Amino acid sequence: MTLALSASTVKAWFQYRCERKVRYELFTDEELAALPIAADVREQSWAILGVDYEERVLRRLDRVEGVLRPQPGEFGLPEVDAITFLRGRSRVPYASQLNLRPRSPLGLLQGTGVALKRVFPDLVKREVVDGRAVFQIIDVKATRRATPFHKTQVAFYARVLEALLAELGVDAEVNPVGVIWRIPDGGTAEGDEYHPEDFRLAPYLRLVDDFCSNLLPQIASRAVEPGDGAPRRDETFFHLYFKCEQCKFLEHCMGAISDTLPPANRDVSAVAGLTHEAKRALQRLGVRRVGDLARAAGLAAAPGIGWSLSRRAELLTVRANAIIAQQPHRTEEAHTYLMPPRADATLFVTVDHDPVDDRLAAIGYAYYRDGNRVHEVIRVPSTAGAIDEATAMAEVLGQLVADLVAIDAANQAGGALQAHIFLYEPSEAIRLQEAVGRHLDDTRIRNGLLHLVRLFPPEDVVPEPEFRGAHHLPATALRTVVEQLYALPTQVSYDLRQVSQALAASGALAEPYRPAPEFERPFSSLLSIEVIRGFREGRAGAPAAAEIQVDVSARLHALQQIAAWLFAENAAAPAPMLRLSKRPFRLQATFDPLNADDLDLLLACELLESRAGLLDALIGLAQPARRRRDAGRALTGMSVLRHWPARGRRYIIFRVPPESRETDLAPGGFNLILTDDDPDLRLDPTSWGAISCRFERPGAGFEDRIDQIRVSMADADFSAGPFRTMFDRSNDLAVWCLDQAFGDANGPRAAQFLVDLARARP
Repeated sequence: MTLALSASTVKAWFQYRCERKVRYELFTDEELAALPIAADVREQSWAILGVDYEERVLRRLDRVEGVLRPQPGEFGLPEVDAITFLRGRSRVPYASQLNLRPRSPLGLLQGTGVALKRVFPDLVKREVVDGRAVFQIIDVKATRRATPFHKTQVAFYARVLEALLAELGVDAEVNPVGVIWRIPDGGTAEGDEYHPEDFRLAPYLRLVDDFCSNLLPQIASRAVEPGDGAPRRDETFFHLYFKCEQCKFLEHCMGAISDTLPPANRDVSAVAGLTHEAKRALQRLGVRRVGDLARAAGLAAAPGIGWSLSRRAELLTVRANAIIAQQPHRTEEAHTYLMPPRADATLFVTVDHDPVDDRLAAIGYAYYRDGNRVHEVIRVPSTAGAIDEATAMAEVLGQLVADLVAIDAANQAGGALQAHIFLYEPSEAIRLQEAVGRHLDDTRIRNGLLHLVRLFPPEDVVPEPEFRGAHHLPATALRTVVEQLYALPTQVSYDLRQVSQALAASGALAEPYRPAPEFERPFSSLLSIEVIRGFREGRAGAPAAAEIQVDVSARLHALQQIAAWLFAENAAAPAPMLRLSKRPFRLQATFDPLNADDLDLLLACELLESRAGLLDALIGLAQPARRRRDAGRALTGMSVLRHWPARGRRYIIFRVPPESRETDLAPGGFNLILTDDDPDLRLDPTSWGAISCRFERPGAGFEDRIDQIRVSMADADFSAGPFRTMFDRSNDLAVWCLDQAFGDANGPRAAQFLVDLARARP
């Protein structure tokens, strides 16, 4: 078999980092079929879109400047036309689908055992600079952002063009700047406008050279031998993760984690949260199947597995055992700060995003009181226009705001309703945040900004209704909570479909999300690009708006059931695992979002930024001591050696165990707290002042001691209140923890400045 490399395969390596995909693409289609290896050769929506967008752009360019193009039905520009263009004998400045394949072997591939397939860049521009021809490579992409893997493809084109020019004896050079023509920020994929994004080729040329010289020979040497129904021998490394959904070999690789296999015999890729490098490390240890990982006791201490894998080893082992048992298991996480223990009013939001047009594809909202649905609002914008997107957001989120106002009014009248907002994926919050940012010139969106930011889950900003204190964080991304607290028998991902169905199989849920076939995806439950583009472009057989609404409604219902299950689990647990302390919902009394001006919005953003830092600290502090220690954010397992008062402070010498001696904490650090790992103190920012301390520099003669540290705190804090109670019960125990908390010295000053500025206005 003759192995051959294409530019798209080079791009695929930098996009997926998948050895198997590259190795398989070195074969011809006939060779793949003979192995046999199943490949999905159907054109995907994103590929069709890319071809159509490129065609519109080239037609426009041809009208304006002129393009040498293949005739209809021709695959690439004929060789004679290509040579004519390269020698400067063409009257047009651009050539499309130029065949760049040199007749002699490409020097870049010498010694690799791999030949060169035909190479057809989208565009090559020829111009004369200081009397010498200069060629520039241009790639047309139906995308909003030129990625590094797009740029490596252009760099590979440049290397091949250099070789062809040298072979033809053309005195010319390749422009050191490549270009990606992409969809303009304000345009759509249906148009013919483009935004040129220039970049220096040099760093991407180095990446391509390194890949061809060092990685490609190794990949090409991997044995893949024919067998009966499947390759008899296949040495290629692969790993299943969310990006694999776009790969034509997905069905083939999914066979390794098929439900038809006993859970213990499935490839270790089935375990959610495993990375490429983690899987490689596990394979070096002989851990190749889910069963191997489930039995891998002491994995965290195995030599050479790397810091990241060692930190997650216990969690991955628990997840492997959950797959084998086909039952949910609790993780080592005892609690989470991201969700309250109960809520009277629960508000659920789903957000689907079209990555091509960079617009919302659907947005849904459902309101539940005491577990019963009150109403539901779902909108599917019919076009990618800004007006349709803003209208959909205003209608859906307007209902959510109205419900929040009603809850606030009930609580003002003496009620005590606790309210909480839920999404499933953290990415949904990001997309909603971006959508809000696109429409700040729309009065409906701008005036409701402070209501809208409350929808963003804690991973991104802290949407606090009162913008005071730490106990009103009203939004949660449920996926994050489930991943923290539970190991579930899902494959590769904790998407809504798999999570809800796994919980239903264990009896926890009555009606899981079961998407219709056209909506089902392997590793995500958000709308696929196939559904979105099919609907937007009116393709035959594509789901209609009503069908999309049914799917969104089903996801909202599953979301509500998962939240209710977590509430019930928390109520039945011997110790609370949902630690977000909630108060009855109230809107911020001193701010009227319907009459917001610029200073009000600046104040809100300043306070939100401060709360974001606070919550980030709380999320870290909610993790078990071992996890905090391994992340370098804490010294744990310390014991008191001695303590004494001096100059109004209490000094304490702690013995530090060997496993805590490598840390990012250092003497002189700010915002440190000292606890016996009591979560009620550790996770309560109002208590941090009473347990705050200073990490002192070592005294004379102790500079080189790593087994001890010296800490000090105000003697009044040591002698009274929560710290003294904690010290008396834990003085002689090796349980003490020094943690990094959070403090914002500038945020309150900036906020007060804005308040004073507003008051001083005439």
